[in-house]
Amino acid sequence: PKPRDFTAAKYRLVSTWERVPTDDDLFLAISRGMPGSAMPSWGHLPEETRWALVHYVKSLAATPWAAAAAADPKAEGQTGTGVIRVPPAPPFTPEARKLALERFADACASCHGKTGKGDGTEAQKDDLGYPTSPRDLTTGVFKGSPDPAHLYRRIVAGLPGTPMPMSDWAYGADAWHLVNLIRSWSSDGQRERAEMRKFRIVARRVARVPDHPDSGTWRLAPPVNLHLMPLWWRSDRPEEITVRALHDGTQLAVLLVWADATSDHTAMRPQDFRDAVAVQFSPTLDPPFFAMGSRSEFVNIWMWKAERQADLEPAFQDLEKVYPNLGIDSYPNLKVAPFEQPTRHALTLDSDPTFVTGWGAGNIVSDPSRKSPAEDLYAQGFGTLRARPRAEQAVDARGVHATGTYRVVLRRDLIGNAALAVTLAPGFTMPVAFAVWNGSAGDRDGKKSVTIWQDLVLEP
Repeated sequence: PKPRDFTAAKYRLVSTWERVPTDDDLFLAISRGMPGSAMPSWGHLPEETRWALVHYVKSLAATPWAAAAAADPKAEGQTGTGVIRVPPAPPFTPEARKLALERFADACASCHGKTGKGDGTEAQKDDLGYPTSPRDLTTGVFKGSPDPAHLYRRIVAGLPGTPMPMSDWAYGADAWHLVNLIRSWSSDGQRERAEMRKFRIVARRVARVPDHPDSGTWRLAPPVNLHLMPLWWRSDRPEEITVRALHDGTQLAVLLVWADATSDHTAMRPQDFRDAVAVQFSPTLDPPFFAMGSRSEFVNIWMWKAERQADLEPAFQDLEKVYPNLGIDSYPNLKVAPFEQPTRHALTLDSDPTFVTGWGAGNIVSDPSRKSPAEDLYAQGFGTLRARPRAEQAVDARGVHATGTYRVVLRRDLIGNAALAVTLAPGFTMPVAFAVWNGSAGDRDGKKSVTIWQDLVLEP
């Protein structure tokens, strides 16, 4: 969805009868983020900073607001005032579940579907006229907190600006039965993986870092499961990436493991996109925005791409990889004229770089002599991503896809050999973030799944 217009003061996540947010609502949204959207968690910021953000965001509103004093509804059919006070939860008995299913079928199924998968028949648009989709309640992704009391208020107050209406009729036991039903459709693990969290990744010191993802040395590195979120949200998404790190005092190696049912390793046609993974480093302990840094603070990115791995195993790919019966003519760009025509060596070392324009211009993507499927990049804000010249490309990598899982190792010397390249050292802590691209889902460029900043700690 589009970012919120703070001047209009129209918010989705509210817990009052007047359908306006409390300061606690805003604080929770900032701290937790909004799973199901591109808004990340800012829970790693100091509490004082997050409260300052609450008051700053409120100051942007053209018309200030304040929640009324809390009071329960005085009679059936009436609403209360102020914060919706959640009554004690009744037992969720088989009879209560049956009643909840009946209430859900009557009031919720037209949008959320009979089984809560978000496949109802009713067309959805928000208050600005943009198409929107009801939540699939079986995935554990809730924009507001999945805590029972928060879900209770979400059902009663609805989500202003969306097709989800206020359900004041459910106040009391009905709302509790619906809360328990909805939570039963997802697991604690699903709900936990939907939220962005900050973790600590410890790079253990070893005699020599491995260069293959299947090396037994990786057993010495403690695994850390990081939560991923798509920047363009979709339900079919990678939920986690498992990270291990090792160093030997000279080099750092990072092992990345994530689920992907298909290996997309060709990018010849405009409709094809490759799988990829990247690690982003910030040289400052107070890192810039995790999406490509800022003008004043650069980020260094190590990126592995599946089709570049395929180029090395066994040879540089050409259109014949996709169209094996491609008809060809003679190529005039060979250094030595062949005795027979046609020939199929247009993009090999037998070619003259003058006629292979990308290679001739120094584009490392078009260079058939490159030895690594990795790329060393840097950025200083949106639209500034740059690849280093070939002479400064210092990252090596190796990737393997088997049984629906990628395992990729990225390696580089601890000391950066170029401008805007991070330098690490034993005993050092550095912010890192990760990104995954799924080619079969159309991921490319900024369409990817990412983590927030994590802490990478190199053992002394």
